[in-house]
Amino acid sequence: MNNKSLLRRLLKQLGNRNNKMGSGLSTIIIILVIFFAPDLLNFDSSNTVIDNQDAEVISSEFNGDNFEILPTLKKIPVELVSVNDGDTMRIALNGYEIPVRYLIIDTPEMNYDSDDPAPFAMEAKEMNETLLEEADQVYIELDVGPPTDNYNRILAYVYSDDVLVNEVLLEEGLARVRYVNPPNNSYEKLLREAEDHAQNESLNIWN
Repeated sequence: MNNKSLLRRLLKQLGNRNNKMGSGLSTIIIILVIFFAPDLLNFDSSNTVIDNQDAEVISSEFNGDNFEILPTLKKIPVELVSVNDGDTMRIALNGYEIPVRYLIIDTPEMNYDSDDPAPFAMEAKEMNETLLEEADQVYIELDVGPPTDNYNRILAYVYSDDVLVNEVLLEEGLARVRYVNPPNNSYEKLLREAEDHAQNESLNIWN
């Protein structure tokens, strides 16, 4: 779960339990939340952004097709071109426009051919689009396995600044954990926990 989601859930749980606890215990928890909130909001569980050496390699060698030279488990800054649905988008990297498929998640299909989106497909797309368009910087992060799928799309974890979009979509009940293909599953545990939260809360597709 990302830091803001953790804080939001803690506050929600506090509100739900407030009437069941003594005022002294409630006060202690409130103080703890206030004390630790800055650290929670500034904590970045993701890997570091690529360094100057990686950036130079990309700018000098990446030709839009040799995905194997891209660093793994590091956030690569990219330019957002467009959002197709909840789990795919197009980016520009080193001047090349490339499709991206989000790792480990699957959102409801937009069914553009029939103009009949599946339930919550539009909501997933809109959340994905909002997160990415409001970001100061969009990043992709490749895992340690194959960098692309059979459609030559980059397989990636996607970030809106420091927020992992894959996780948010799962946590909000707008995606399922699917297509888990080791070794491209470094964040599987984190993402399954986000899915569990949505299921437990009966959110959206789990309602």
